[in-house]
Amino acid sequence: MKTVVITGGSSGIGLDIARAYSKQGANIVLLARNQARLDSAVAECKALVSNASQKILAFSVDVANKDQLTQTVATIKTQVNVPDILILSAGIVASERFIDQSDEGFDAIMHTNVSGSRAVARAFLPDMISKRSGQVCFISSLGGIISTYGYSAYSASKFAVVGMAGAMRQELAEFNVGVSVVCPPEVDTPMVATESEHILPQTRFIKDIGGLLQPSAVTKATLKGLAKNRFIIVPGLMAKISYWQARVFPRTFGAVMQMMVRYASK
Repeated sequence: MKTVVITGGSSGIGLDIARAYSKQGANIVLLARNQARLDSAVAECKALVSNASQKILAFSVDVANKDQLTQTVATIKTQVNVPDILILSAGIVASERFIDQSDEGFDAIMHTNVSGSRAVARAFLPDMISKRSGQVCFISSLGGIISTYGYSAYSASKFAVVGMAGAMRQELAEFNVGVSVVCPPEVDTPMVATESEHILPQTRFIKDIGGLLQPSAVTKATLKGLAKNRFIIVPGLMAKISYWQARVFPRTFGAVMQMMVRYASK
């Protein structure tokens, strides 16, 4: 029986992936900060289990808090197997111009999105290496492969995740541990709903062109990509087209993006 550990597992993409693996008969371990949401997520996953021996566990923890994380990881190791799949979905976002964003705001995004994900991966990887199997999957963003207005901090964090994951994939291949990065466009999640209350008009305009995906579409692409051990997983047709254009025609793509920004700024 597989064991799947998911950070940011109480809502959004993380929770939807948890539901999918619950249906497949895996043990599920959810990590997030909000205990009430975790309790609800556990109930949802338990309602989907395919056999009575599955374990659905949840731990309230801030992945960026080293002491909390160390204690939680130790507890997880005593209650379930070493993770077969580690999904790193915990993250925060803010739509702010570079010049307007505080040092504290920038650091908070980098700390959670990069350092937090690194800390969780680092905590579980020695066991994956020892058993010479497993998969680590970072939930990045289309904003982690295509820079977007108002996302100097968010894109910096998500680009960093892609770079870190790429190096890890090379380093861990000899141990049969796969590393993947999911880079979706905007997804209909509670985090995005909260962001929409204060998003910059230029950011909103650009994201609207990319379209809004449902979590289920991201989950489907993620599970398919992990099954094939793909590195970069880009869910959604428009996102795939944008990613291709940005790679093949970078100058033209950049000029079009700048035109959209000027239009949205009027």
